[in-house]
Amino acid sequence: MRDIFFLSSVAVIVLLAGNKPYICVAFWMYVSLLDPNSSLFGIGAAVPYAKVAAGLTLVSFLLSRDKKKFQWDRSTALILIFLVIAALSQFSALSSASTGWDILDKLWKIVALNLCAIWCLRTRLQIHLLLLSICLAVGYNAVDEALKYLLSGGGHKVEGLPAWGDNNQVALIVLLTMPILAYIRDVSEDRLVRLGALGGLILFAVCVIATASRGGLAGLLLLAVVGAANARHKGRYLAAMMIAGIVMIQSVPDSYSQRMNTIQSADKDGSFMGRVIAWKLSTLIALDHPLLGGGLHAVQSQNVWDTYVPNFWKMSFIPTEQPDVSPHAAHSFYFEVLGDTGFLGLAVYLSIIASSFATGFQIKAAVRNRPDLQWAAGLASALQRSLLVFMLTGAALSVGYHDLIFMIYSLFSLVRNAVADADPPPSASTGALSQVVSWRARRLDVGPVRRGYPPA
Repeated sequence: MRDIFFLSSVAVIVLLAGNKPYICVAFWMYVSLLDPNSSLFGIGAAVPYAKVAAGLTLVSFLLSRDKKKFQWDRSTALILIFLVIAALSQFSALSSASTGWDILDKLWKIVALNLCAIWCLRTRLQIHLLLLSICLAVGYNAVDEALKYLLSGGGHKVEGLPAWGDNNQVALIVLLTMPILAYIRDVSEDRLVRLGALGGLILFAVCVIATASRGGLAGLLLLAVVGAANARHKGRYLAAMMIAGIVMIQSVPDSYSQRMNTIQSADKDGSFMGRVIAWKLSTLIALDHPLLGGGLHAVQSQNVWDTYVPNFWKMSFIPTEQPDVSPHAAHSFYFEVLGDTGFLGLAVYLSIIASSFATGFQIKAAVRNRPDLQWAAGLASALQRSLLVFMLTGAALSVGYHDLIFMIYSLFSLVRNAVADADPPPSASTGALSQVVSWRARRLDVGPVRRGYPPA
């Protein structure tokens, strides 16, 4: 029954798409994050949904009459440069294992999706559709795991999901989506949408707690602090956070509290120090190959690991135990990118993050006196919060090549392009009636936004 329902939904999307490539891009992002093949078990399990969505996007773009010129910006150029560096790194990889080629295959498809999004999405309505597809895809798993946790009285733990990785990666993906869902709640005029988004935020937070991820808890606290700093009603927000904190402390099992307490003694925690060992080995790889690194996920290759373990003494100024016999993941997107693509690749990757932040500030500055474009300022702020969470929580996870973080990079470009394409504000000489008509027409074109959002 589940397969039939999902296949029917796909058929409806195909019919709706037609010559509307922005619908196809949103569907492509949805299936990339959801990975329906891992949840279906009948006739729908064998369908390559990502390939179907990509092909549908291409056909729809060719049929579309609204073909606009591709708008380049700094972040998009940096993403393409990083893809080239990653490809060159893999072609000169230290290991012949297929893992690196699998990562490169995934990476170029992610970049292709981002380029299609930048090419096809122009208006606020189209961007909001993409945001909804992200929240629905992440929400399907997040809400499911949160409900299991609540119904089990805190006994259920999220061990991981096939499409996302282990419990720490699940926590990060949910955290990255929470600012976007909060933006949808703030910006929507529809009361049901706002209530649904609020309920989703609560369940998303429960899902993060259910992962028992220490990095996830740190990210959740960061979002709470940033949210308090930007809340319109700070007293009400802080009261709600205090109540949520008390409920959490009283309801979580003792094992969860004990695990979170290990954050204070990270230098004595074997799991954390194992990550430090992987960081040191990734650094050694980059020092030997500063321009292109050792190839994608080189540190996870047995022959590369064996090659650099004898040189481990060179990093002895950071006290750790000796490395294990078996290789480990980098456990940090910073060191993952460093070991994989060298100092050059890491510099470009960090430039993408810096460029995205800068684009967000430019968007907010550009629309400061534009009431009709305040949605762009709100979305730019939400995306910057997602980046902050990524920089903190991703510091202990190998998630540098994930679909969602690259789409967040591109969303900055999408919002920037939408602001650049927006109609100029009505001139002072324009009559009051024509100003109202012009503003209402633009409002209908891009979808309703809650009146007075965001606050001055």
